[in-house]
Amino acid sequence: MSSMTLVLTFATAAVVNPYAPDARPVVLDFKPGAYNEVPLLPAPEHGPTFADLAAYEGSPVIEKEPGTLPPGWVQLGGMVVPEAVAQGAPVISPLTARPEVAAGKVDGPGIEELCAYPDAVPGGIYPGTFRPGTEYPRRGTIYMNYTGGLLLNGMGDNSAENWSALAKSGAPYPVYTGGEERAIAVAQAVQADFADWALRVVYLERPPKVLPFAMIMMGGHYSDTLAGPSGGVAPGADCEDLGMRNVCFAFVNDESTSNQANIASQEIGHTMGLGHTEGNDRVMAFGYDTYAPIDMGFGGECTSIIAVQGQSGACLGVNKCHCNDGELQHDKLTLSAIYAPPGPDVVPPEIAITTPEDGAVFQEGDKMVVAFEPWDDFGGYGWKLMVKHDGELVADVVDYNATLEFTLSNLPAGTYELTALVMDQAEQTAEHTITVTVEGSSAPTTSAGESDSEGDSEGATGGTEGDTDDADPSSSSSDGDSDGASETDAEDSCACKSDGAPAGAAWGLLALLGLRRRRAR
Repeated sequence: MSSMTLVLTFATAAVVNPYAPDARPVVLDFKPGAYNEVPLLPAPEHGPTFADLAAYEGSPVIEKEPGTLPPGWVQLGGMVVPEAVAQGAPVISPLTARPEVAAGKVDGPGIEELCAYPDAVPGGIYPGTFRPGTEYPRRGTIYMNYTGGLLLNGMGDNSAENWSALAKSGAPYPVYTGGEERAIAVAQAVQADFADWALRVVYLERPPKVLPFAMIMMGGHYSDTLAGPSGGVAPGADCEDLGMRNVCFAFVNDESTSNQANIASQEIGHTMGLGHTEGNDRVMAFGYDTYAPIDMGFGGECTSIIAVQGQSGACLGVNKCHCNDGELQHDKLTLSAIYAPPGPDVVPPEIAITTPEDGAVFQEGDKMVVAFEPWDDFGGYGWKLMVKHDGELVADVVDYNATLEFTLSNLPAGTYELTALVMDQAEQTAEHTITVTVEGSSAPTTSAGESDSEGDSEGATGGTEGDTDDADPSSSSSDGDSDGASETDAEDSCACKSDGAPAGAAWGLLALLGLRRRRAR
């Protein structure tokens, strides 16, 4: 481990977690033909379903031209990290480094509650503050995508929108070719690996977009991504698992159930901040016998991390929290700091629209700020805004970056129902609806020649909770996958052995400044 020691000794500046919600402003522009980073309405579902897997079973693998990863990132086996992290830089929360992200933060457990060695933890690790929805303890969902889909690159990681920093943009990802029976067995084995935590594994249907979930693409070939030769690949360096919507890959089709599950669980573990370790009896080990008929699990003791080609890629500050040494990793303690123990979720979430007031009046051309106040007893919840104009749904957009605000621009005259919907990891929901009016030449006014509009309204919470629309929130927010070419087989295990350089870092998306504080609980 001498090379690792050198890396750690000469490590320099910390890296801000590239996957955490970054509070970028978002404007929903209702002008016809206007560009919105996320479409105002979700695309209709299309493509194969889990029930169609039999049609793809046994299809041959098609190896494609290798991808090229942008500079600044490094592939370490089955994990892709910023080059500075590979050289030993710690990864810190953006809430300690960027004031615009810290605005609107909520409190949660920090180093004193989470760490066996709090005095060893560098600044910026487990700071005890979170973007709403990312708090600890948290519940979570893992979606095993066997049906492929059209993936997009260039906007970071967002499982709900099929955005992946490792994807070949616009190229259909192939359908799993191992068949339905094996797919179910692999999913059950992965669920067993995560059974110690409130993490459910789903595979029959994609979770609703509003719900934060990690997605693993099952099947295909490494050449279907920008990564080099590997049995699986994942974005690393999401220390403390702040991103929550990462996309990873397991290039498996015909291998044994145990091998497929081991690779899948390792790639999912990478998205949650776990690096490679020594040993051949745990899923996070680098270089285990990938074809041994052993269903491995997560390590329950501090184990040496692996330096691939003299590089680290580990979450050093987190490791010091649990093991008092950046070169040691405790898989189970790391996951237990984030995720709650398993058990029923009996408390539904809550949400309120705090701005504008119910009944507020605006004029055409005014910008309308819609602010939220969500809450749940566990982290892992998400929320969205639905807009109806004169009874027609015209927007259904998730607040992916936990901004707590949208700005609506270029609203035509008429009556608007604004509905905030929050969903927790048990898919329990709550809604709050208000009605506002935009007056203009084509809209009726309360009295001739008068207007009581105040422009950008900043009223307090509406006094009544309005009716919601009749649409099923899960169906309205779920997005289908597109058809993919059939492919099969993986090359070696997640203990892959090549270098690369991954795509963009921050998976960031919709966000605004001027955040609202969550109700105290």
